[in-house]
Amino acid sequence: MTHLERILIGRIYYGGDFIEGCVGVSRGEIVFIGKEANAPSYDEKIDFGRLLIVPGLIDIHAHLRDMRLKHKEDFVTGTCAAAAGGFTLVIDMPNTDPPTNNYLRMMEKIEEARNKIVVDVGFYFGKPDSKKELERLLKTVAIGIKLYPEDYCGMGDEVSGMLKTVAESRSKIVFHPEDLSVIRESRSKYPEELRGVEKHGFIRPVEAELSALDLFRKISEPGSHATHLTTVRSLRKARENGFTFDVSVNHLALTDEDLSSMGSICKVNPPLRSPEERSMLIASLNRGEIPIIVTDHAPHTVEEKSATLYDEVPSGIPGFETAFPVLLDMVNRGFLNLHRVLEAFTRGPAGFLGNDKLGEIVEGKTANLTVLDPKEEWRVNPEDFFTKAKHSPFKNRVLKGRVKATLVRGELVFQGNEIMVLKGFGKIYGFRREYGKEV
Repeated sequence: MTHLERILIGRIYYGGDFIEGCVGVSRGEIVFIGKEANAPSYDEKIDFGRLLIVPGLIDIHAHLRDMRLKHKEDFVTGTCAAAAGGFTLVIDMPNTDPPTNNYLRMMEKIEEARNKIVVDVGFYFGKPDSKKELERLLKTVAIGIKLYPEDYCGMGDEVSGMLKTVAESRSKIVFHPEDLSVIRESRSKYPEELRGVEKHGFIRPVEAELSALDLFRKISEPGSHATHLTTVRSLRKARENGFTFDVSVNHLALTDEDLSSMGSICKVNPPLRSPEERSMLIASLNRGEIPIIVTDHAPHTVEEKSATLYDEVPSGIPGFETAFPVLLDMVNRGFLNLHRVLEAFTRGPAGFLGNDKLGEIVEGKTANLTVLDPKEEWRVNPEDFFTKAKHSPFKNRVLKGRVKATLVRGELVFQGNEIMVLKGFGKIYGFRREYGKEV
């Protein structure tokens, strides 16, 4: 049997249950699962005791910023935050400055990231200005295209043809479902210089989300992906329209009452919904009806989030370092099923990516692993975050459940509140279509 680089001892999430034993790792892959006494020879043993060892978390919706937005986040701080939150692979969004919507910018972004990231990172590209640029982007390692409301609302045939080309390339089509016409009409009912964010949910109502799901169905290809849905009505409509979909931690853990009490720190698009909507989302997750959870990690500076006027407050909540612990806390309080949470952060995203090497602890899979203490209590202090966004709706909240270590390809990336690897350890994730293989 193969000599092992290391074994990891703990309670292993295997076959939908936890077993006592060890995971053996060699050359970045899982090559043994079983009792330590039965393991092949090895060079190193890491004993996690009674801690839980689960498949490495995957986030298919995150904003790492960098480029001209380094004051908000850069590839180092963002991926360090991801590692601290248990994430082994994150997929970055294209609404950057400059926007990642042509071949040159995509390649510049990849080169900028290559020597900085500590976990693996993939990229979406934004709506290109021409068919030629689209064709060039489709030859990169990008996961696919991400469209925002301004990219498709009122665009019709122009977008439809582009999406057909993307679908034919086997790239992903992800869209943010909010109908701008509904939002514009709602916004017109309030003063131009609106103060505060309390009306955010009225300006971007559920109806905007539902309308966009129907609008996008008319112009899109089957199998497009609707991201950060906020209500069970949206889940139902997405399924009816043939979309895959995800739900963010924000909408599972927070409500519009938090927006009212905490203000701009909780402004996010789509807005937080009512406690009743949130309760129905939670029940849907527990029934196994939500296949993917995302963080929608969206860092902004404290100063930016402290703006007075509604339209000047940026939307977004930093989520890498709190997302999984917040859900673990909800598990401990009896609101969520742990197995559903794990599946939606591992196998679900791996299935979305079409990657059969990720999402499970099985021999032959990539040794991306997250280690957690389901019972440790700790107080959230944003000043201790790795992200540059030192704010959180969960500030000072005592959570039960914490990430203790993160391994990427069998190597410890995070442990004991420290990053254990050098910048550049992470790899650019993607699928180079001309060679027909993952990179």
